[in-house]
Amino acid sequence: MAPAPFINKTDAQKSHVAGGCGARSVPLQVQPTGTGCPHGSTAPSCPQVGDITILVNNAAVVHGKSLMDSDDDALLKSQHVNTLGQFWTTKAFLPRMLELQNGHIVCLNSVLALSAIPGAIDYCTSKASAFAFMESLTLGLLDCPGVSATTVLPFHTSTEMFQGMRVRFPNLFPPLKPETVARRTVEAVQQNQALLLLPWTMNILIILKSILPQAALEEIHRFSGTYTCMNTFKGRT
Repeated sequence: MAPAPFINKTDAQKSHVAGGCGARSVPLQVQPTGTGCPHGSTAPSCPQVGDITILVNNAAVVHGKSLMDSDDDALLKSQHVNTLGQFWTTKAFLPRMLELQNGHIVCLNSVLALSAIPGAIDYCTSKASAFAFMESLTLGLLDCPGVSATTVLPFHTSTEMFQGMRVRFPNLFPPLKPETVARRTVEAVQQNQALLLLPWTMNILIILKSILPQAALEEIHRFSGTYTCMNTFKGRT
């Protein structure tokens, strides 16, 4: 099996993921936020890896504060990493995929891209931008044989990133396990699925947003606890 390249993961994470797939990991140094080169990032050349035909954009940060309490530099960092980073990595790796007529761009986004909450204005804004980026990219690849894109919009996932976040009914809306998100993402790529919401009940949320008035949506936010879920946030920024 070919080596598995990883970007922005610790050595332990690389070994764990690659080992679980029966593959060998090869770390590649890519700067997703810089603009020192034409596209902010250059596709690494590594004989051990060969051509990279699957790009998973998973890097993200969250500030976890209201607009008025947010630090300007932290707000900029969220946009650079969560949104612009996807521009740079995609522009770096997509040309070779198009040349080979073989490739897949994957964006690990968030359901907050479609339904924002207070206390995470930087994150919600950047994820909404990333969603629009992927929506436009996916349509742009329709006439590109062999190259596709998948956007994954998971609910709250049980990681350190959103540690402390609390909803009113955790038994009804439990946080997703990272392993579940990873498995469903792989399945979506294999099935060439353009959009995946996790869990499936998030599709109901999208339908409600399209038919209910704003006042009703606000009451749903208050009742479910999403209106105040970031008050206990102490995650990793």
